Amino acid sequence: MWFRMIAVKFILLSLLHVHGLQAQEAGWRVTGTVMDQSDKPLPGAMVLVKGTVEGTVVDMDGRYAVVVPDNAILQFSFVGMESREIAVDDRQVIDVVMEENSSEGMMPAAPIMLTSKQREKADADNRFAFDVFMEISRLQGPNAFFSPLSLNMAIGTLYNGASGDTRAEMNQIWGVSNITLSGLNDYYQTITQGLLEVDPFTDIAIANSIWYRSDFSMKEGFTETSKRYFDADVQALDFNDSNAANMINNWCADKTRGRINNIAATPISGDMMMYLANAIYFKSKWQMEKRFNKEQTKPDDFTQSDGKTLRVEMMEQTTTLPYYCDPDFQCVELPYGNRAYSMIAFLPPENGNISHLTEHLSDVHWESIVNKMKSERVWLKLPRFRIECTIPLSQPLKNVGMQQIFSGGFTHLSDDDFYVSDIRQKAFVEVNEEGTEAAAVTAMMIVGYGVMKRSDEPVRFFANRPFMLLIREKSTGVILFIGRIDEPRS
Repeated sequence: MWFRMIAVKFILLSLLHVHGLQAQEAGWRVTGTVMDQSDKPLPGAMVLVKGTVEGTVVDMDGRYAVVVPDNAILQFSFVGMESREIAVDDRQVIDVVMEENSSEGMMPAAPIMLTSKQREKADADNRFAFDVFMEISRLQGPNAFFSPLSLNMAIGTLYNGASGDTRAEMNQIWGVSNITLSGLNDYYQTITQGLLEVDPFTDIAIANSIWYRSDFSMKEGFTETSKRYFDADVQALDFNDSNAANMINNWCADKTRGRINNIAATPISGDMMMYLANAIYFKSKWQMEKRFNKEQTKPDDFTQSDGKTLRVEMMEQTTTLPYYCDPDFQCVELPYGNRAYSMIAFLPPENGNISHLTEHLSDVHWESIVNKMKSERVWLKLPRFRIECTIPLSQPLKNVGMQQIFSGGFTHLSDDDFYVSDIRQKAFVEVNEEGTEAAAVTAMMIVGYGVMKRSDEPVRFFANRPFMLLIREKSTGVILFIGRIDEPRS
């Protein structure tokens, strides 16, 4: 029996989703820059012509250009900033400084409501995340940062195409044996909608697309499920066209504000049949009272696992935060925006080992740790850093028991026989005095074949040695990102 040699690449971009609106050519062209009060550009700010749907999105340098009619009024908006309206009159250049929304009187986040089954799935996703991260840490270099939400959503899409032994193994390892297929898809739809809406002060967005070779026989059921539950844009492409890869790469660049440009190789190989892309982006400022004062950031020593010392830019503050410690580690929680999202930093004892901490967290139910956290005065030191990681995920997934996907079993996606050949993720995170920006890209390729203190003192949390962090949505506990930082670079 002849099998068509195919390859399908699943790509998950944990990066920004922005809908750019293009103004029609009418009237005259107005240009300018959009900045915050410290003269930093605001990429992603929206510029609209009031009373119309015409407008544009500010680029990475804070620049915009929009065509306006007579008597136009421009509306400028950005997450966490006060919206502005400016009459154009006869001007051709309008520069705008946007002010931050006051947090005074800001309502706490309303919880994302999950059913009992959906909460079980969220817990299972988090257990799977820690298991995979432990394997990643064993194989990765000094820094390891990845998005379990990104990986879980990619696997969720793939699960709809799986069948037989492959789906059975995914049920067992991934923790979905107690939830139906429609229940699983409902869960990811609910999580997506909830994450997008829970905090207006956090810039988070999710987008999906499927690009497939025009002669590839993808099953209609898989396509419809992807559209219905993952809101995927599905588009056939002539992969033999020299511009096909550029179309995919331009989509990636648009969703990531230019951070990820080259996902599809040019030319696309003859055995590649599909690119499935899911884009997630997270950017948020610390909750107003918990931001670091830049004047207190100073050079300090950071001791790596191998004993080498780095000079880093160390942020510092003393404030009240959720805190917990035991003989194995201490942890502290920093809230973002309206407190829907937070970052939890974990630090091993001074004579401890970051690898032991990673393994310990994979063995315990981490929500039990969160439940033990109590408000404490904390003297916090945290390095300012910006890192990027490229992480192979195939071996970590095999090590936790998800092996069948690398052998085949996807009859609900296509009648052609294929298997996952490789899974990789690229991730980015920046933590500074203002807040955090984090992103990741997961590529899944499918190929065919036939401490103690005095009561009057603040507790000390000095991240002057390797530490872990995770970013989560608090009401569901869903983990967006996990990281191990052994070489902070700003």
